[in-house]
Amino acid sequence: METYNNGKEQIAKIIEEAKSEVTKWAEVINIFNERFSVPFVVRIDNQEDVILRDNAPIIRFDFLDDPEDKDSPTVPIDENQLLRVLSNGEKRALYILNIIFEVEARKESTQSTLFIVDDIADSFDYKNKYAIIEYLRDVSEEPIFRQIILSHNFDFHRTVSGRLNLKRSGRMLVTKVNGELFVEEEKYQNSPFNHWRNNFTNDVMLIASIPFLRNLAEFSGDDNIYTRLTSLLHFKKDTDQFLIDDLQTLIKTILRDQSNLTLNNPRQPVKNLIYQVAHSIAKDGAETADLENKIVLSIAIRLKIEEFMVAKINDRAFWESITKNQTINLLNRFKADFSGEKEKIRLMERVNLMTPENIHLNSFMYEPILDLSAHHLKKLYLLAENL
Repeated sequence: METYNNGKEQIAKIIEEAKSEVTKWAEVINIFNERFSVPFVVRIDNQEDVILRDNAPIIRFDFLDDPEDKDSPTVPIDENQLLRVLSNGEKRALYILNIIFEVEARKESTQSTLFIVDDIADSFDYKNKYAIIEYLRDVSEEPIFRQIILSHNFDFHRTVSGRLNLKRSGRMLVTKVNGELFVEEEKYQNSPFNHWRNNFTNDVMLIASIPFLRNLAEFSGDDNIYTRLTSLLHFKKDTDQFLIDDLQTLIKTILRDQSNLTLNNPRQPVKNLIYQVAHSIAKDGAETADLENKIVLSIAIRLKIEEFMVAKINDRAFWESITKNQTINLLNRFKADFSGEKEKIRLMERVNLMTPENIHLNSFMYEPILDLSAHHLKKLYLLAENL
């Protein structure tokens, strides 16, 4: 008792210092609260015990009145209640907190570590996706750490590659063929369009460029060229008469540096070329990660299906009156007229589900089509070809 009483004042001082000391756990909490956009803030309840007795931290949560303002009023909330109101992305963000704890502990103890990071940003909104990418960059700057980052999300892959300044040899795509995995260096590490525009005599790249050329015409306000090129992405009344020579003329009009372009077989209909190239790709047994092959297949699949439906419905006035959403309008009419052809309807619904966004450029570029298996597209094209 005498020893205890003599040390009591000293113990009080140590505890007081512990309260103000910033621990590795508190740093982790700060990293999470500052970087991630979630409707709660995290705090440690037993900071003194964490420091003095090496106890595990007890995590508490305060629900935010305004998720966009970390200084807004808060209400303490039980973890189980919190999990019931969080979205999947917010729950995953909470899981990231555990990862940060582990990473920071290994950093503190200078423990060399290889991290396997597998689709860590799945279900995240873009604020939190960029937050985790920023943290992965921090990890990459530690000399004792190495990372293998896996993702099905091409936009995430591309952003990680840029933010972490990955070398070309470190950016890989994986394909699976007959149960075997193949890892190869990513072909297009920047924009594929520059490569395509320099290789229009390559039939695959020529066809793959059509959606991009169409968008350029749209952005420049050339409605006539935009409408003409739409006839190569949808089966229109002039699709069969659209020759390679016509496409060559449009390319020269859109792109100034292509004034000397000379394409092969100028009198061949472009639609026939699309089908020939798509058939060749679909019959090739190798799985391919090449973007241009997937675009060609997607274009050919939709053209095949629309051409089939137009012939089957056999109502030219109805077909030519369609000004937008042609595939779905044709499909609705086909289902009404031929409700008994269940297999064909199922195939057409798959085409309508998979191909529209794949063909058209958007703010995410070609992320959806890159995530899609080439094997799946090949199979779908061969089914469409055999209608």
